[in-house]
Amino acid sequence: MLSRLYTAAICIILFPILNLSASYKDEVHYTQLINELSLRGVSVPTGAGVSVTQVESREDTNGSGQLDSYEGYIPNPSNSEFSGKTITDASNLGQDPSNHGTWVGRNLYGNTSSISPGITAVSVYEANNFINSGWYSGTPPTESNPLQNHSWVNWFQNSNTSRRMDYAVNRDGFLPIVGIYNSDFGSQSTPSDIPDTYASIYNGITVGVSDGTHRYGTTTYDGAGRTKPEIVAPGGIPGLNPATQYTSFATPIVTAAAAYLIDAAGSNAAAKDQLSLKAILLAGADKSISANWDQTPTRPIDDVFGAGELDIYQSYFIQQGGQQIAGSIIGTHGWNLSNLSAYSSETYVINISSGFRLRKLSVIVTWNRKVKKQGPYFNPTLANMSLELTDDGDNSSVQSSDSAIDNIEHIWRDLGSELEAGSYNLTVATNLTTDYAIAWRSELYQDYTLWSSNAFTSSTPSAEQDPTDDPDGDGIENQLEQAFGGDPETNDLSILPISETIEDGGQSYLQISYRKSDFENGLNYTVETVTDLNGTWSSSTSEVELISITSETGAYDRYTYRRVAPLSSHEKAFLRVSVTQ
Repeated sequence: MLSRLYTAAICIILFPILNLSASYKDEVHYTQLINELSLRGVSVPTGAGVSVTQVESREDTNGSGQLDSYEGYIPNPSNSEFSGKTITDASNLGQDPSNHGTWVGRNLYGNTSSISPGITAVSVYEANNFINSGWYSGTPPTESNPLQNHSWVNWFQNSNTSRRMDYAVNRDGFLPIVGIYNSDFGSQSTPSDIPDTYASIYNGITVGVSDGTHRYGTTTYDGAGRTKPEIVAPGGIPGLNPATQYTSFATPIVTAAAAYLIDAAGSNAAAKDQLSLKAILLAGADKSISANWDQTPTRPIDDVFGAGELDIYQSYFIQQGGQQIAGSIIGTHGWNLSNLSAYSSETYVINISSGFRLRKLSVIVTWNRKVKKQGPYFNPTLANMSLELTDDGDNSSVQSSDSAIDNIEHIWRDLGSELEAGSYNLTVATNLTTDYAIAWRSELYQDYTLWSSNAFTSSTPSAEQDPTDDPDGDGIENQLEQAFGGDPETNDLSILPISETIEDGGQSYLQISYRKSDFENGLNYTVETVTDLNGTWSSSTSEVELISITSETGAYDRYTYRRVAPLSSHEKAFLRVSVTQ
């Protein structure tokens, strides 16, 4: 029944114990996220309670050129990364552990390598056994896990495997995440390099690698012309060949990110819906992965990098921005899961206050292909949805996304296309009744010029509105009024940084705190320390460290820094906040 079966990466003969976590976690902004959550006193999600399905091809571990009967697919259960995990051999074929399966498992649920180490329940299938259990012919069995990871590729021309997968997604509500071909297979000029199984699915996420060396292009089966992949992630193997990336190892990083968001969602079922997860992951993706990232009104995502590189920091705050219903004024981050009837639309309102601009706006709309089982056949229908951003002032179109074949619509406004102050509408429309998810992120921006346009009244002469002026005579220059959230026309010293001595563990420490806007203001804040005012001020983390971030009213946070060394180490010590453009 099965024809050609290819793993999505080369087989790895040796399996050294390496720490691959640091570099990729930095790249997908996981390190930044957990540091910020810790500083804010927020519990860090770990993927706890999320169970996953891992489908693996058998691999030629001894390099013989053929699959021997003992060569397997199961991650090595004795690997320390899997301590405390329950890895179930769902195919029950009892073969030797797989190096490939172990690497995939480490990135997906490894205790140190994964961004979701809290995953403990894993069902592993051998790919042929998985396919033959109803995914190639017959009816797919029920999937009880919320996530499937497919770091393998197969070719079934006109086999309807993608339709069966989409059918099962609608029926069971899980999210399949799959890799596409690596650079070492096929010719990039051949469109058919987008395989039928499972890179041609609609109701999931296909993954490439961050350096763009995967096979990319458009689908040719079961809906030709759709852009793949939808997202990319790091796929290198530190210690073996970190410069070469493989989709096999990028895919579980995206799956782990989905598990992270499921954990972060808590009891919010809508936030854990597979449509919501897909929209949130794609909306958060980082476009800076390529200077050539682009889209067109009919091609929603880039033809190499998809929506961009996985950015768990942005995706987390999209989710935590909360569900915001159509018709409401939306925040800078958020999402919604909704339903539209045939030939109807819903609108989301963006309001940008005077003195601000909005930039880095990323909006994703996604919906599922519906597949109806009729006897042995699986018949699909797909709504044709559109997304349009309009200026509410004159109802003119600012940007639109209207692909007739994809089930993603995407609007991206880069730094060169900021939205000016005013009111805008995001309109989602459809020709067929369908559920959909929308997710967005953006950044409010206010540099000195924008701030001063709103901060001063006619009572302040223009000659006193420069950054170094002090029209209210409180000793705080206008630039610092902007930096710390002050009013340049009101004498008020309360906005200044607060320095104090605190006791901790029987020692006294010098610390300083200051207010900073939670929107981008074009300023750099640096806390510096010195023990002799004639010496050189230092911002080294070995001398001064950020210890907390707390929210304050009026879109401001308070950042608190402390000298690392206690006061007993020196006769005197000083801290200051340096603000620069």
